[in-house]
Amino acid sequence: MELTTREAAQRLGVNQSRVRALVAAGTLDARRVGPQWLIDADSVDRQATFTAAKATGRAMAPRVAWAAADLADGGDAPWLSAAERSRLRKRLRSASSIDVLRRWLSSRSATVTRYRVGDRDLDALLDSDDVVRTGVSAAAAYRLGLSTGGAADAYVTTDVAARLIRDFFLIESRTGNLTLRVVEHNLHLLTARAVDDQRVSTRLIVAADLADDRDTRTKSAGRDRLAVVLDEQKQGR
Repeated sequence: MELTTREAAQRLGVNQSRVRALVAAGTLDARRVGPQWLIDADSVDRQATFTAAKATGRAMAPRVAWAAADLADGGDAPWLSAAERSRLRKRLRSASSIDVLRRWLSSRSATVTRYRVGDRDLDALLDSDDVVRTGVSAAAAYRLGLSTGGAADAYVTTDVAARLIRDFFLIESRTGNLTLRVVEHNLHLLTARAVDDQRVSTRLIVAADLADDRDTRTKSAGRDRLAVVLDEQKQGR
């Protein structure tokens, strides 16, 4: 579902110029159609949740967001300096809520696009080189009790996305069964875990993606797992 700038402003309780600023900053997902913006309703609702939770601080830089996820799963985020890792661990322990954590991690992908792909091709696509499962595609690996419902979710680079589009004849669709989250680095590969012979993203990344889902049960599973990881950080585990 898409909203006009006016409708988005009404949902957020702000003026239209503020909505346009959020679009320009990449906080709201939108596309230009003629003279106006059409704004993704899910991104508006997500921003409304952040605002209500007072989680309105800046998102982490992508390299820091992926480092946070790696550290939370016992990794050492070697692309950060020792001082940066120390500061990041303290920051994770200081997170006041899961929505603050979600806000910090909101920079984890450059773009998110949905495609339509044949059901029989999903497993082969997810097992392709340089594809990292996340969201519902990683739920089974982390024993979250969610079914995929015939959907798939993964992190890829721009080049890999182009290859998948070509090899699997992907058709862009706002109601598609495949979500590709494009990143501009290889940190999704450096931080990936091998679970049950599947290449999956870290718990924080998977949980944040689930928490952004429009399905209530999926969203709840993501928020619950974020709460578990956040509690671990506060306890110093």
